[in-house]
Amino acid sequence: MATEERLSSHEDRTWSLLVGVMMWLPAELDAYLERVAKLSHAEYQVLRWLSLSEEREIHMTRLAATASVTPSHLSRIVARLEERGWITRSSDPRDARRTLARLTDAGADVVAVTEPGYCAEVRRNVFAHLTPAQTHGLEDIAEAVLTPLREDCVKVLPPRTSR
Repeated sequence: MATEERLSSHEDRTWSLLVGVMMWLPAELDAYLERVAKLSHAEYQVLRWLSLSEEREIHMTRLAATASVTPSHLSRIVARLEERGWITRSSDPRDARRTLARLTDAGADVVAVTEPGYCAEVRRNVFAHLTPAQTHGLEDIAEAVLTPLREDCVKVLPPRTSR
């Protein structure tokens, strides 16, 4: 293998650290959410993004991008959440080809009860270990990496706050 085909030792260590974060942080949050609300992290993200939207309703395509799941994975998640009475689906009255997901009152209650502990877990596992400058740097890095991969996911996020 040619040298330029391999990662440098610094790139390899950095990549290994990033892979570790991508593997272990979601697993930690999954375990927490399963314990307190019988939800996966992906299910919670769907509920959370619906709760943040006006009227608690989002087109499925946008919801997939916002919650960072594939459309097929979103369909399975929404089906499970519908069975629990936390989401409903309906055709968009303005365009019947599009489907709207809507958070029910019961789903909103789940988010309201779960959100404070979830935020505490994210702070404990991520932000408690970072300075404000590192937090801004992490935002910059995550956006720089995610934008070419899934610009649609970045575009639906709230705008940056001032530094």
